[in-house]
Amino acid sequence: MSAPFNTDLYVRAYTEKPGSTPLAAKPARKTLDEPSPWTIIFDTETTTDAAQGLRIGFCQVREHGKLVSEILFHDPHLSKYDMRAVMAYAEANGLTLVAVDKFRCDIFLEIGYLGNGTIVGFNLPFDLSRIASEQGQARGNMRGGFTFGLSPWKSEPNIRVKHLSASAALMDFAKPGKQHTGKGMRNRELETPHNRGYFIDVKTIAMALTSRKHSLKSLSAFLNVPTQKLETEEHGGPITDQYLDYARADVQATWECYDALSAKYASHGLKTPLQHILSEASIGKAYLKQMGVVPLLGCQPDTPREGFGRIMSAYFGGRAEVRIRRQVSQGLYCDFKSMYPTVNALMGLNSFVIADGYSERSTTEETQAFLDDTTLADLQGPTAWRKLHTLVSLCPDDDVLPVRTRYSEGRDNLTIGLNHLTSETPLWYTLADVLASKMLTGKTPRILEAITFEPGPRQSDLKPINLFGLEDYRIDPNTEDMFTRLVDMRDEAKARHDPLQQQIKIIANSTCYGIFVEINRDDASKPRPLDLFTANGEKSSVTSAALEEPGRYFHPLLATLITGAARLMLALSERLAADQGMDWTFCDTDSIAMAKPDGLSNDAFNARCQAVIDWFEPLNPYRKPGSILKIEDVNYSATSKELTPLYCFAISAKRYALFNIDKDGKPVIRKASAHGLGAFMAPYGADNPAKGVPEPVGPLGTMGISRWQYDYWYKLIEAALNGSPNKVPLDYHAGLSNPALRRYGATSPALLRWMKCFNAGKAYPDQVKPFGFMVAPIARTGAMAEMPTPEFVDPSKRGRPRKTVRPKPISSFERDGALAGAMAFDRVSGEPVEPEALKTYAEALALFHLSPEDKFENGGPWDVGRTQRRHIVVSGIQLIGKEANRVGPSGEPDPTIAATATFNTHNEGVAE
Repeated sequence: MSAPFNTDLYVRAYTEKPGSTPLAAKPARKTLDEPSPWTIIFDTETTTDAAQGLRIGFCQVREHGKLVSEILFHDPHLSKYDMRAVMAYAEANGLTLVAVDKFRCDIFLEIGYLGNGTIVGFNLPFDLSRIASEQGQARGNMRGGFTFGLSPWKSEPNIRVKHLSASAALMDFAKPGKQHTGKGMRNRELETPHNRGYFIDVKTIAMALTSRKHSLKSLSAFLNVPTQKLETEEHGGPITDQYLDYARADVQATWECYDALSAKYASHGLKTPLQHILSEASIGKAYLKQMGVVPLLGCQPDTPREGFGRIMSAYFGGRAEVRIRRQVSQGLYCDFKSMYPTVNALMGLNSFVIADGYSERSTTEETQAFLDDTTLADLQGPTAWRKLHTLVSLCPDDDVLPVRTRYSEGRDNLTIGLNHLTSETPLWYTLADVLASKMLTGKTPRILEAITFEPGPRQSDLKPINLFGLEDYRIDPNTEDMFTRLVDMRDEAKARHDPLQQQIKIIANSTCYGIFVEINRDDASKPRPLDLFTANGEKSSVTSAALEEPGRYFHPLLATLITGAARLMLALSERLAADQGMDWTFCDTDSIAMAKPDGLSNDAFNARCQAVIDWFEPLNPYRKPGSILKIEDVNYSATSKELTPLYCFAISAKRYALFNIDKDGKPVIRKASAHGLGAFMAPYGADNPAKGVPEPVGPLGTMGISRWQYDYWYKLIEAALNGSPNKVPLDYHAGLSNPALRRYGATSPALLRWMKCFNAGKAYPDQVKPFGFMVAPIARTGAMAEMPTPEFVDPSKRGRPRKTVRPKPISSFERDGALAGAMAFDRVSGEPVEPEALKTYAEALALFHLSPEDKFENGGPWDVGRTQRRHIVVSGIQLIGKEANRVGPSGEPDPTIAATATFNTHNEGVAE
């Protein structure tokens, strides 16, 4: 047994504003029913400096989809040369030419607001901020977002935009200052519905409907629309006819993509308007609404929040771990078929989804008896899984359970590991987690208290629906388990090569888990009173500026039971592999790579793996026969359906690569992770790959990586195969010697404040604006900064001795690291930052291959081989929220884990 590791645990709690009404129980907001037949589609082109100020833009006005007019609008301060080019182009092509202020009032507001038209764009928040005359911070339900001024008149509205994720934002028209409802109507308590607007970001609906991130170029190609995005090298240069053709084509391509996606969405037959679709989860909610499924807090708004405190304390996410670290090992990579829908079906959780609330009862003695009696064989049948609707409290005594803590003093982030745990403080876990501990240790935990949950009566107004309007894809929630039906439909569609299979997969994934644990974070301007509900079932009062509101379909019991059961599935596969004399290399939420023991033949190894796979066959809840544990395609030869030796090199959780070895002993990458590499912009393009690295054997998108990441993994694996895993070469491409770049996006007021010194005293067109994007090189620090580097005086420190600080580099958006480095300046002082003061890609990646798996022993940077579970001894409890970093009596964030501004940050939940 390892030496005890004493540490605080971080346990989730539930907070709520006193007297607040859950989103699910709120009446629908008064608004107009539907947009008019008018649509405006627009796009802007900007300067290439930090401000990215408007130069020109194109707009189409359509009625019932038919093009009515095209507008070319422009910044009024264009150079004489550019203005002449714009005027000539507009006249030659029959376009209406207007300055941007006239475009805002006469076209955008006239059609989009007064005319109730639909406003369409690609990456719409960026373009809205370009045409605005000013910006400020939004208030009310859009707090944390921006407000954009369009007109000096109080009768005209501002636009509010709140960033949610890299692909979604909330957008609406704020109520104008001038009263629209007459006094007589107000006296009769009648109100004219306010037009909140109809904003559709094509980027957002593309992600929701295709489950892929797209640029306009990739989306145009994916949908095969007639107008494909053109290419240009003229950004920032003199305006030419070719550049104007490029910009005009972008608007046409955006329209065609919008039209194609609208048709795709219409095929679902959903009543929820397209402008309300912000993610895959939105589609899932729309289907539940169409079936008449009322959310938990809609049908049972008085659900005891004390119970939510216990339930949230037992909530952990997916399990991701590395067992054999930084050592090439042969294995078989498997994943569970539709893990979350599968455990939903096995536990019968659909009965909770369609129930009119739920009840709970104390079951301590019977749950202990069940735990005492349950064997591995019992868990091979569905009967035992139907008994897992239970949370248990225990004082863990060297039991193997999920632990959320800081495993290293040098790292601030919280990590979840499955470790031996000892605690004198009672803790709540799912019964599935406690069963997993028994399966892995052979020791039965002792339960202090158990609560079993039972669904209420079935809701009375459930309605069958036909997906895509097709009878073959019918779901009746009154008689069918929604989760098994969706997976069965996808199997049937796949067998028929029906392209609808991808959309069915999206529906299944979006209805089975994430919406049940959706919490929307709101940062108040000052601490507010909150009710705090913790694991001990007590209520207390705290103050905090970090406010959390449950999403419409919030049902924490479901999310907690689902993830607990998924961890049990992985524990069973680990136990079964051990029973076969095998280990495992890594696991990740729904997948596991079993490791081949030394000296075992490939045939014998495959037979043992097949025995593990076959064990899960009786748990299959679907019509299509077979095991729910599947052999992934990467185990087969790239050119045939024969199993071929697959090797793994795993560094830490979610950082791994799977590969074959060719006849020359070189790696043939089949799958790899971009985790930890995705924060960086590509140091070089796919058209300029590293020399000496063979071409990929399949599409990089399928492998999960881009070309530069593929090259890097190849070199890393090659070094490991050559016996030098600590020495990964980083001189194989000239691009790696350039300054390392990460994206910076001003997606929130907090992130925009990065540029407050730069923006001070500048007019709005010259400022870095909301949703503008730049690149952030990384300043050298520590030993890398020993060379002379510029130091600047921090102007924010007044009245005390001046303090010198290292530069905070930023640069105008530029993909070429050398050019971006040459343009870098300090965002506080505005002074240039020399390229020598910036980390190169080689320096930034120098320690990637040593990323620690510090939740386990033998997981340090230089450690190699098998990791061991720690023995965690609880020294204290810290409370955190679902999205907030800390809640508790102090009401103040823990400074060691406080949220910080990051690049492309986003809330996992999607607000409505």
